[in-house]
Amino acid sequence: MRLMRLSTYAKQRYPLGDGPTLRTLRNRCESGLIPGATKEGGLWFINIDVHEKASSSLVSKVLSESKYYGRPS
Repeated sequence: MRLMRLSTYAKQRYPLGDGPTLRTLRNRCESGLIPGATKEGGLWFINIDVHEKASSSLVSKVLSESKYYGRPS
């Protein structure tokens, strides 16, 4: 299990600093919108293994449901 602090996750996910604020990300963690988010003590961490697996399955689902993906133009 690889854990990453929420602040580090935000810097990697939004390198230009144009993403949501840390407060917004914390709210998303509390709401269960960020896969693999766990709170230990007062800090939020992202379980990278869970997050990557959930992200790749979501991408696969979207691409498989897209009627344009894989069709020649």
